[in-house]
Amino acid sequence: MADALVLTGGTVLSPNGWLPECDVEIADGRVTAVAPQLRARGAEVIDAREHWIAPGFIDVHLHGAGGVMFEDGLEDAAERISARLTEFGVTGIAATIAALPPERLCAAVQAIARAAPRCRGARILGIHLEGPFLNPQRPGAQQAEWMRAPSVDEIDALQHGAGGLVRLVTVAPELPGALEFIAAMRERRIAVALGHSEASEEQILAAVAAGARHVTHLFNAMAPLHHRAPGLVGTALTDDRLSVELIADGVHLHRRAVEIALRCKPPDKLVLVSDGVAAVGQPDGDFELFGVRCVAADAVRVRSSGQLAGSRLTLDRAVRNLHAWSPTVPLERLLAAATAAPAALLGQAADFGAVSTGRAADLVLLTPALEAAVTIVGGRVAHRA
Repeated sequence: MADALVLTGGTVLSPNGWLPECDVEIADGRVTAVAPQLRARGAEVIDAREHWIAPGFIDVHLHGAGGVMFEDGLEDAAERISARLTEFGVTGIAATIAALPPERLCAAVQAIARAAPRCRGARILGIHLEGPFLNPQRPGAQQAEWMRAPSVDEIDALQHGAGGLVRLVTVAPELPGALEFIAAMRERRIAVALGHSEASEEQILAAVAAGARHVTHLFNAMAPLHHRAPGLVGTALTDDRLSVELIADGVHLHRRAVEIALRCKPPDKLVLVSDGVAAVGQPDGDFELFGVRCVAADAVRVRSSGQLAGSRLTLDRAVRNLHAWSPTVPLERLLAAATAAPAALLGQAADFGAVSTGRAADLVLLTPALEAAVTIVGGRVAHRA
């Protein structure tokens, strides 16, 4: 077998549950067998005893890492981000771009599309346009002056420049033309997330009826829950048509807010994200993000105001945090929020997000402490601790 690899003796997270003392055979970038005591037949062997063998993590909301951002519009920045993330068990990402002026946004998506085939670390599975179709009353750390009304023509032009890589777009559903825009995205098979929004329950339900299926970083950059005005938070927690993102760093969300989401949402509707920026994997210090000066410490904040501007979280730490905060929740459910659920959101569940025969061999070997020991992308060892 070409490029053959066998992981031996691990506890495998299969679509049907945990398989103890099991082997995983890989060839030509795909999983070819999952069974006990497979014969290596000349393949490279990795001893996976005392490790969990899980699907590789998929981060659908990540702006940067290693000192660079996708918003920089540089091909080598995309390659550096891809390479750095395998240290944390990440095998796939949706390269995320905040609101930018039209010319810079076009340049950024084109740079990502050119770089994607060359990335040797985490795969770029798509592009997530977190901006620019957001409500300037809920900008977060993004630049309100760069936000604008939803435009199908702009998306079509960006998708052309991206070679079809745009897979997810965040929109505030209360903006003029948003419902027509959401329906057009559904026709184009681009997933729509709701976020950076002041929307009412009625506006959100109309957006869901038009085709919206996801919520960007639940609780953050949206109107808070009110007992007479549930808004996006209350509707997302109680409408099972919507999946929700959680930034489980202990800064963006209190652990009890995370527990509320765990109790409210079905297992396949929770998506762990990092919302990571250039400070991921970097020392504390100053960064420029979204055109403003920021400082990285426990999270990343705008220096002048203290406003949160992204995280330093990685998905392996997000899983560890949830496991520590909610030890009675089955580990497989937490891992699904970083693997199967994001793969489904991007429309790529047939290839990614599971350890199963025929699927892409994008895997992570986790220690008992849930740290990434080995990360495998397309059957190739991309990181070994």
